[in-house]
Amino acid sequence: MRFLVGRRALLQSAAATALFGIPLHQAKRALACDAGLPSCDLYKTDPERYWSLLRRLWLLAPDRINLNCGALGCTPIPVLRATVEHLLFAEEYREPDNPWFGYAENARIRATREALARYLNCKLDELALTRNATEGNNVIANGLDIPLGDEVLLTDQEHPGARCAWEQKAARFGIKINVIKLPRPPASNEEMVKLFEDALTERTRVILFSHITWQTGLVLPAKEICALANRRGILTHVDGAHGPGQIKVDLADLGCDFYASNGHKWLMAPKGSGMLFVREPHLERLWAHTVAEDWRNYGLKAYRFSNVGTSNLSVIVGFKAALDFVNAIGREHIYARIHEQARKVRDGLRQLPQIRMLNASTDAHHAGLVSFTTAKGDLGRVAAECDQRRIRIRYWPDEARIRVSTHVFTHDPEINAFLDAVARGLRG
Repeated sequence: MRFLVGRRALLQSAAATALFGIPLHQAKRALACDAGLPSCDLYKTDPERYWSLLRRLWLLAPDRINLNCGALGCTPIPVLRATVEHLLFAEEYREPDNPWFGYAENARIRATREALARYLNCKLDELALTRNATEGNNVIANGLDIPLGDEVLLTDQEHPGARCAWEQKAARFGIKINVIKLPRPPASNEEMVKLFEDALTERTRVILFSHITWQTGLVLPAKEICALANRRGILTHVDGAHGPGQIKVDLADLGCDFYASNGHKWLMAPKGSGMLFVREPHLERLWAHTVAEDWRNYGLKAYRFSNVGTSNLSVIVGFKAALDFVNAIGREHIYARIHEQARKVRDGLRQLPQIRMLNASTDAHHAGLVSFTTAKGDLGRVAAECDQRRIRIRYWPDEARIRVSTHVFTHDPEINAFLDAVARGLRG
């Protein structure tokens, strides 16, 4: 599969690249690349060669190593091209419908929603397109009516993009927030579910938890937690920012009430693409977060939450191209590659006695995020080794940990370069 869109002579000319401020060599690579996906047969016979050839489809600088897809993903050339070409096409006003996103649904928006609904196994009417997981999380938290004094349960590893929405609601309306501390690492799914169960009270109305935590990369037993909540009549709000694209997400099977996520992390879609799932019985229960003319047009179902005013339809077109790209490679192949490369990082770090792993050791509890600290507080020196060499390594740092993330384009030499940098930093 080649993922070629109709290229314009305009974009292939030196005059055009000068007009748009794009270096000619970069424009040729990004917009005139004919490289397609390697063959499926090659994946079966020589998977390493397959992934090596596939890497050509990203604009990755030779003096950078990106181990930070958990913050922002890398978009492949076919998806970039689809996005940019639509951006220019829309300016010609040849679109049969309004060439933007944020008001009435058009054919391109519908195609993206349909592809995403198939990918996540949910009903089209339950799915809204958003700009990111934070926006979706805010729709959920601000849209639910929670009586004064009732409670929301969350974990100590929630991202501010979800946690703060509930903290603001507590400050405004007097609801109570309870927090459980997740083990680092946990022993089993049963241990984690028991923590949630023991923290529930008669006034718990909502459980917020991450499908995969952003701090430690812990994969929570989401289906079991949702089943627990359902038995108690408690709503479940899942922050799925790190789920789709990194692990299999089947919303019909998961059993959650609300799920918010991004396209621009693990799904490799353009920046500013996201999604919100609202289970059908709750569609009319949820207030709109951003209000436009159709804020109470309940016939729109979940699309009512996509009415946010003029936004970029080209990003939505790119989102659809990213889903096509993922499906062409094969979802299971992607999940396995992400996990395989993360395991190499974990195994390498475990050879260093000063390293203390923060995420789970059990395969079922981790995917592509690896989080660690050091026994003697040497993170600063490790960070310096990653930042100050000729080849700079990008990762997620803070005072307590370093978090790295692997994807299908992460190759063994990059992993080895990172492990070497960690070892040098530890030596001082």
